[in-house]
Amino acid sequence: MVYPIISIIIPTFNSGDTLQKTLESVKKQSYPEKKIETLIIDGGSFDNSIKIAKSYKCKIVENSKTDLIFAKHIGYLIARGKYLVFLDSDEILENPNSLKIKYSAFQKNNRVRAVMIGGYKTPKDYSAINNYSNEFGDPFSYFIYKESKEQKFLLRDWTDKYKKIYENRYCAIFDFKDVRPLPIVELWAGGCMIDLKYARSAFPQIMKNPSLLAHLFYLLNKKNCLLAITKNDPTIHYSSENLRKYLKKITSRIKNNVYQTQMGEGGFWGREKFQPLLNRFKKFLFIPYSFSLILPIIDATYLAITRQKLIYLLHPILCIYTALLVLYYFSLKVLKIRPKMQTYGI
Repeated sequence: MVYPIISIIIPTFNSGDTLQKTLESVKKQSYPEKKIETLIIDGGSFDNSIKIAKSYKCKIVENSKTDLIFAKHIGYLIARGKYLVFLDSDEILENPNSLKIKYSAFQKNNRVRAVMIGGYKTPKDYSAINNYSNEFGDPFSYFIYKESKEQKFLLRDWTDKYKKIYENRYCAIFDFKDVRPLPIVELWAGGCMIDLKYARSAFPQIMKNPSLLAHLFYLLNKKNCLLAITKNDPTIHYSSENLRKYLKKITSRIKNNVYQTQMGEGGFWGREKFQPLLNRFKKFLFIPYSFSLILPIIDATYLAITRQKLIYLLHPILCIYTALLVLYYFSLKVLKIRPKMQTYGI
């Protein structure tokens, strides 16, 4: 088999705690080493991130704007590969054949232009809040989409809900033509792979708009492209060290969406333009849902039982926390007060 170059983009900003694990998982890939280009897009790290990257002989590129969205856009612009993998510095490719599996999925149908990971997996030695974070992201995302990203549920749920046109032991291929509302799919993280050559040709607008990169799935769907999901190929995600850092991440997401920054445009408020009009109104129900208490408690009980993890019982508290922050930052915005917009966190 002739293997094309695959570029891997890894944004970093003081990522020393997990970066070595990430790069080691790339090093262990069975895909030919000479055909892998690893790009470290660094936002000004002052820890040992650069030293680690150099020890793995990565190409290091400066990201003067620090934030993830700009780092990934820089990588998109300069990558040499025919295919591009988005891998964050706290994510690990568990399967040593991950790149080969993803590459082979493209060969099954010439309409496949992106390959999504088979789901996230939480490290056994990490904070329990990662089970919740890795599966649903945050309480607001759970309420809006109820889309599980957990490796045990993602493919099963999609098989029940969407049109699967092909399947083998390594992947499944889905066609989302005429599906409304579309699922939440973020191809710019987790080890997802895209056909870079096709994306650059089909969507020249991405070259000047970093936020559009976050919504590549929706652009591809408009071109009737197919999406593949790999099997037995989870990405281990060290999302949040502890509950405090997870709450800071929620706060950052809310600020960026309320104030409609470019990071926010790469998140919910930019994504909702690809959803049906009726579905967009659902966001206004999150506040009453959260303060009802009984509805989040019902959801929390269901999740704790089906997942057999008590951490999901925090869902009602996380809902209240998120709802209060939404009200607080919208109030500040009405008063034309702009808080400090810190980096999203990498």
